[in-house]
Amino acid sequence: MQVSYQHANPHDGRESFLVRFHDDIHDQTTSILVDAGDGVDVDDLLGADEYLSAILLTHAHLDHYRTLGSNLRDEAPVYATPETANAITTRLDTDADHAALENPEAVRAAIDPIREWTTITSDVRVHPVPAGHAPGACGFVLQFEDGDDYHHLLATGDFTTRRAAGYPGLQTDLDVDAVFLTAATTPDFGDQLTDAVATVVERATAGSTVLTTASGSTGVHLAYLLAHVGSSAGPEIPVTLAGRVATLWEAFEYEHPAVESIPTFAEPDAVLEPGGVTIAGPEVPVAGSSERLFETIADDAGATLVQVTSGAFDPEQSAGCTVVDYQLSNHPDEETVDAVVEELAPIHVVVTHQQGRAADRYKDKYDSFVWATDDHQVYALYDDGEWVGPPWVTDATHRRVRSRLYRTGGPTVGRAVDAAIPLPAVDRRDEVDLAAEGIDVDRLAAALTVDASALTAPQPTASAAGDERTGAVAEGASAPDASAGEDATTGTAGTEDGAEDGVPDRDQTAGSMAEVLDRLERIETAVTGTRIEATVVDAGDGVTLLRLPEDVLGDELAHGQRVQLAIRDVGDVDQSAHPARDSDDGTSN
Repeated sequence: MQVSYQHANPHDGRESFLVRFHDDIHDQTTSILVDAGDGVDVDDLLGADEYLSAILLTHAHLDHYRTLGSNLRDEAPVYATPETANAITTRLDTDADHAALENPEAVRAAIDPIREWTTITSDVRVHPVPAGHAPGACGFVLQFEDGDDYHHLLATGDFTTRRAAGYPGLQTDLDVDAVFLTAATTPDFGDQLTDAVATVVERATAGSTVLTTASGSTGVHLAYLLAHVGSSAGPEIPVTLAGRVATLWEAFEYEHPAVESIPTFAEPDAVLEPGGVTIAGPEVPVAGSSERLFETIADDAGATLVQVTSGAFDPEQSAGCTVVDYQLSNHPDEETVDAVVEELAPIHVVVTHQQGRAADRYKDKYDSFVWATDDHQVYALYDDGEWVGPPWVTDATHRRVRSRLYRTGGPTVGRAVDAAIPLPAVDRRDEVDLAAEGIDVDRLAAALTVDASALTAPQPTASAAGDERTGAVAEGASAPDASAGEDATTGTAGTEDGAEDGVPDRDQTAGSMAEVLDRLERIETAVTGTRIEATVVDAGDGVTLLRLPEDVLGDELAHGQRVQLAIRDVGDVDQSAHPARDSDDGTSN
């Protein structure tokens, strides 16, 4: 098996790339395009004997799907989360011409929403994982099989470790060999978000007619936060969603008693009111719903225009109403990017969505092979059972990376694992958590002159998707809630609702007893341990491994797990009491 990558638009957004898996035995190549941004043309990328196997769409921001329609080939499916699929199809239902999306009917037919492992070819599968950034956004784990081993690549897409409107951020306990890392950063997102929410709430509470302009997904995110702040801090602020924002709110199945969605309206006055907030797009009021609404309030001295932009367009600067703007580009800061790479500890880091100096800053930064390429060349990452470093790195760098991987029990040791390993699901959390969304709760509370505890009290949403399924690539490992703050790369899962009035019911009592018994069993196992034999292996570079028989402790050991060893020479062991296990059927590290 050979695995390679190729930038699909290195001189445009550089968020799109092609991953190839070439099976030498069958002489067959599986080609997967991740995102379809500006300047992507798969005809220029695929060879004469290659075909497009699938397109992975990480989220429904236009810069990631602008050329989706023109790059459909070979009946390749377009895999995305159900939320992203709904966002695209509702776009097709309303203004495909405005979005300049070619072949809208072909796109509609090709989109295939997925939540679980999905087979591309016999030896390649994909699974969406949470990525924060925007409602329903995801990264993808790509799994390939080579002989008896399974290996994993992670395409982060645009990500945060923060939540996004209830959707969890990227988790950092994923056991992956290579990462296609979106390296775009925003140093002050939390400050901008906190100030924007505070301004909107303050102006509405003062009786102003507040028009907030934002992109569709950002508008949904703001509505989600404003509804919670109003319900928590009181009095409740009516929030009206218009146009595209309303369509997405309904498509994502959000509900809140303070929020009304009106996808189409005849008269602007029907969606504007003093003391209320209206959210509409686009993010600058120069077209569509936001333009119509802005024209209505522009000369009203008691009204307020709050523009929440991505930085791609210049906001309105003045009008008869109060005009303010905030820039929200939901990416992590650079320290968080570094922490994510450190936690994932991959062999390869391929830098995407950055160019020039912004990409070069990551070169030689990590104990991984870093690829910050800026061309259309095809680069091999894995070949014939070995991970391949960049051709320009020195032998010393090769030794350093591989030595680090052996010391930490990294992915290069290899493993044969169950192909159905669990991964975290892209499911919305039950409870609203402002801090996990990036809000500075203390600052917001001070601005609104309320007690911070009112903003942090758990408040279930009316339409949450249920308990979030979590997991890590290493079977049996539990996944942390990485959404607890942007700078945190590990955390604890959200609290669960207790029984009514704080009195546990019988099922909960039984569950508690089961937990106690389970804990006692774990303590007994920890004390007594398990006695087995292992073979000492000199791996070179000062690294020593212990090789266990393949069938030993398969359900008890996970990749990366730390264990305590009591080592004795095998000659000291009573062989009659502890016979060696037959390892003729193969061994695993």
